[in-house]
Amino acid sequence: MDLNKSIKKAKRKQLVMFSCISMIIFLIMSILLVITVDKVSTRNYHKLDKALFAYQTIASPNTQIDSQVISNSSIFGGEVVTNQSKNIDGYIVPWSSLRSKYSLFKQSIDYNELMPSWYHSSKNSYEYNRQTKQKVATFYNPKIEDYYDGIKNELDDIQAMEDSVAEVAISFDQPYTYNEVKKMFPSDVNVVWLYLFSEERDERQGPSGMPVYGFQLNVDEKNRVVDVEADKADFFHSFKTYSAAMNNQEITTFIHDNQEKDMADIEVLGVMVTGEVKHLAGLKDRSFVRGSSMGVTVPIVPYIIPEK
Repeated sequence: MDLNKSIKKAKRKQLVMFSCISMIIFLIMSILLVITVDKVSTRNYHKLDKALFAYQTIASPNTQIDSQVISNSSIFGGEVVTNQSKNIDGYIVPWSSLRSKYSLFKQSIDYNELMPSWYHSSKNSYEYNRQTKQKVATFYNPKIEDYYDGIKNELDDIQAMEDSVAEVAISFDQPYTYNEVKKMFPSDVNVVWLYLFSEERDERQGPSGMPVYGFQLNVDEKNRVVDVEADKADFFHSFKTYSAAMNNQEITTFIHDNQEKDMADIEVLGVMVTGEVKHLAGLKDRSFVRGSSMGVTVPIVPYIIPEK
């Protein structure tokens, strides 16, 4: 009788010990799984964050990221909300916000929100931002001869907009070196973004949706360019990061042919300029202007002084 009790007691102890060990193993495995899942999701978040900043660096004319924060986050993923703005000669205006997603398995940018929409009627044809509904300035590649609605020169009509500041995409008649570009514009106009490259596509049926690539010129509080060589290096570093998985021969060739050049020798296809309308109007008859396209315009108010 005592032997049976001892056996039963031993079995109970063994069962309790086995249960405790199983629970401890389960807890340890659960913690390890949570840590692993969180690390993978965090790694995908960092990839997404890097990709968003890379795209903004290379393909967002006169557009700045004001904030980029995580929303609806869990160990399995979340959203990254990117808030953007434009600086129109000292006037800060809102631009589109992006909601990009990351998860345990991937990260994805909503390129549909990055690309402009196209409005077309019998009287008008232009690209616009999907969220703000503001007109998007269009660049023309000097190697592409024919565009659906021709090469526009909207500087011809700009003088009708008195007491305003604006951004204008200036497309050159041919590539010019950066050294040449620095001498082409008057001091009362801000050259804020350099257009360096875009893929060649058939534009005769309407906008192909190809991004234009270039970079913002970082300036000090007096609107003087700080370090264009650093801006160039940042551009090519971001461009290589962005294009690494694309296997695009045009982009690869462009990077290979230009990344080691001094900025003075880099060829520029166009620029984004900002300033008061009365100053921008003086560019309309310049021989280097193949096309000009208006972007965001803002009425001047007494309490904000234009930068130039």
